[in-house]
Amino acid sequence: MKNFLTIPEEIYLLSIDENGNQHLNFRNESFDIIIASSILMEMLLLHIIDSDEKYIFPDKTDKVNDPLIDGVIDQIVEYNNSRRIEDWISTLSFQGQHFRDEIITSLVRKEVLKIENEQVFWFFSKRKYPMVGDEQLEEVQSRIRNLIFSSDLPGERDMVIVSILKNSNLLGTVFTKEEIEKYDKRISQIAKMDFIGQSIAPVIAAYDMPFASIFRKKTAEEMLEEHTAELMKKFRITNENNLPAWLRKGTDQYEKTLEFVREKGHADITFNPKTKSYSELNFSYYNTGSGV
Repeated sequence: MKNFLTIPEEIYLLSIDENGNQHLNFRNESFDIIIASSILMEMLLLHIIDSDEKYIFPDKTDKVNDPLIDGVIDQIVEYNNSRRIEDWISTLSFQGQHFRDEIITSLVRKEVLKIENEQVFWFFSKRKYPMVGDEQLEEVQSRIRNLIFSSDLPGERDMVIVSILKNSNLLGTVFTKEEIEKYDKRISQIAKMDFIGQSIAPVIAAYDMPFASIFRKKTAEEMLEEHTAELMKKFRITNENNLPAWLRKGTDQYEKTLEFVREKGHADITFNPKTKSYSELNFSYYNTGSGV
């Protein structure tokens, strides 16, 4: 890949503080939608997919030697057809926790973050990325601020990051309230240049309650049905056939999902299609999967 950091990695860095702790407003499923969208944007810039105002089309689906992106390429190839942007966002959002782990692993491998006392911290205290060749990468916030405060034409990567921040109501991670008001016209102008970024807002707007729920004594089937209904509502899925196999009734994987729900006593879970393993939903940096 040509760029040292991917768009999902840069977005993730904007979500954590100088100590490597994720800001509270990112510890929810809205952030899974943001990560899913940023993955699609990365693939668009790599010409793996193409898009118009409504649909995503497979393009050059060769692997790029990035575990996260290559895993999504496999899903694009398997679908092998055009599909609505919001449908792909919804599908990938189900894998949000898996993507978080992949992003962190990559950032550690690139020596941008390091693991210390089971927490993720910046590798350098001044929020600078390590040297790559003879050039030092600018920290994401400074780069985006410089773009908005100038009249320069945006590069493709910075354009999509601005679009994500604008359409996800996350401009406050980079700008003060006064700056957002002052530069609103330029921010909006740049954000409108990207179709996928504009698709984030209505999906996030569908959220009206926390993801996790408290269950009384219910059967595994009842708990999983409630969880699935909640996911369908929040990710705007209207057809059960668009659910992943682990949530789609009648599949072998669905039966394994029920077994995991019975074991854990709740349905607040997720499934990693790459490792074929389940884990309980949480928003810590690392989770322990249980193979089924």
